[in-house]
Amino acid sequence: MEKHDHRHREDWQAALDGDRAAFNRLVEPFLEELLTAARRDLGYHRFRGEPAARDITPEELVGETLLRAWASRKERPEGVSLRAWLLGTQHRVLRKLIERPRWERDLWAISLEEPLPPEPLYDDEESFWEWYQPDDLEKWEDVFPDNVPNPEEDFLLKEIETYPLAVDERQALLLYEEHKLTMIEVAYALGVTVERAAEMVRNARRRIRDERARQNA
Repeated sequence: MEKHDHRHREDWQAALDGDRAAFNRLVEPFLEELLTAARRDLGYHRFRGEPAARDITPEELVGETLLRAWASRKERPEGVSLRAWLLGTQHRVLRKLIERPRWERDLWAISLEEPLPPEPLYDDEESFWEWYQPDDLEKWEDVFPDNVPNPEEDFLLKEIETYPLAVDERQALLLYEEHKLTMIEVAYALGVTVERAAEMVRNARRRIRDERARQNA
C-alpha cells in the first residue's frame, strides 16, 4: 500500500509537470466508473427531455471530462481524492454541455491510445472552475454538521427513482450512496457547503421514501 501511494504521488507530480502518460495511468482505474456514471446521468437528462443529452455519448462525456481534468490538473485541491475530483468534474462538464447549443459542442471520444488534446474543445468567459472552495479543505471537518446521513446498506436505489429529483440533489445522493464519497467530497464536487450537501442527501432520501410509501399505500 505504501509503495502504491508513493507511486501515485510520483505519477501525479509527473502529470503536474506535463507527463500525459502518467496522467493516463492515474485516471485509467476510474474510466469504467466514469462511463457508468455518464450512461446513468445522460439517461436522466434524456428522461427530462433535454435535447443536448441525445447528442452526447457516454464516451464523449468521459473524454471531455478527461480534457478538463488534464487542463486544470493544477487546480485539484490536495485534500480531494482523484476519484472524487474526476466525478465532480464530470458532473460540471455535463451541466455545461447541457446548456450549450449543438453547434457549439465538439466532443472528444475517450481513447487512452491517443494523446490528449492540449485544451478542452470548448470554453467561455465564465471560469469553469468557479465554485465554492474553502481556503483549507481540512477545516471542513470543523463545520461538519451533526446530522449528516450515514450511508445505508438497505437504501438500495433504482435508477428511475432518482428521475424526479432536481439535478444537484440527485447527484448528491448518487455520489454519497452509489459512489460512496465522503460528505466533504460530495460538497466539493457540487460546489456547496458540507451543510448544504448533507441537506440535499437528506431531502433526496426523504422524497424517494415518500414516493415509495405512496406507491405501496
